[in-house]
Amino acid sequence: MALKIEGVWPPIVTPFRPDQELDLEALKANLARWNTTGLAGYLATGSNGEAVFLSPKEREAVLATVVEHAAPDKLVMAGTGQESTRATIAATRRAAELGAHCALVVTPCYFKSQMTPTRLEAHFQAVADASPIPVLVYNFPQATGVNLGPESVARLSEHPNIAGIKDSSGNIAQLSEIVHLAREDFAVMVGNAEVFHPALACGARGAILAVSNVIPERCVELIQAFAAGEMERARRLQWAIARLAAMVTRIHGVGGLKAAMSLVGYQPGVVRPPLTIPGPEVVQELAAELTALGYQVSR
Repeated sequence: MALKIEGVWPPIVTPFRPDQELDLEALKANLARWNTTGLAGYLATGSNGEAVFLSPKEREAVLATVVEHAAPDKLVMAGTGQESTRATIAATRRAAELGAHCALVVTPCYFKSQMTPTRLEAHFQAVADASPIPVLVYNFPQATGVNLGPESVARLSEHPNIAGIKDSSGNIAQLSEIVHLAREDFAVMVGNAEVFHPALACGARGAILAVSNVIPERCVELIQAFAAGEMERARRLQWAIARLAAMVTRIHGVGGLKAAMSLVGYQPGVVRPPLTIPGPEVVQELAAELTALGYQVSR
């Protein structure tokens, strides 16, 4: 049976102890709390999981922990994208062995000037051919400098093992065109919370949002309001979460995300350098946004 990829998923953070080592106990504690929410699943070893800073063994340890401790009703997606097709296939197969339900594959970007639509499409098709689990394409041009256009996505959607896309571009016109051109059951997931509601209005099936690490309840409430046709409520929720979403992604990044999580009682740990946790003034701003959203903040 095909996976039902929809709803809200956090690209979960990877907790590190002050000595920079993995803190898997903290990860288990975060999962236990997220398991009580209406989240549809978890993305492990994604961008906000600082996957680019993890060794292969660390990635496996994180994914194995998430698979073991995710609630039975939560799907697990693994970020497996590497620069070469060969390495991506190996990482994706290993994720399947560890129990991931699907894989998220970011566009290769080191040789970005040579990443033509033809080469990118061949890359994703080869990974999907070799993968034991469904594959989703990850388009994140702000980080990679590579944008996968709607026509390419539409062609990739014809592959039976390419199940969807996480589009973090924030470009609503592009996302709308992807929805229009791709096959009917192709799961278009928005990866930018600043355009969460507009993306749903254009036909996105769900969202993979950094801010849902912090405020999963509000993110789930928004998509539920939209599904129920309560558009004014959904719009109000979009306006309410937009500023916090920007602060924990576009403005302050993973450091801001972990600071916000700490304020509401999660255990995100430190970031790995060269990233840093923001200073007291930013933390105060984050606390104010969280308080306005109805969360009890602890310092």
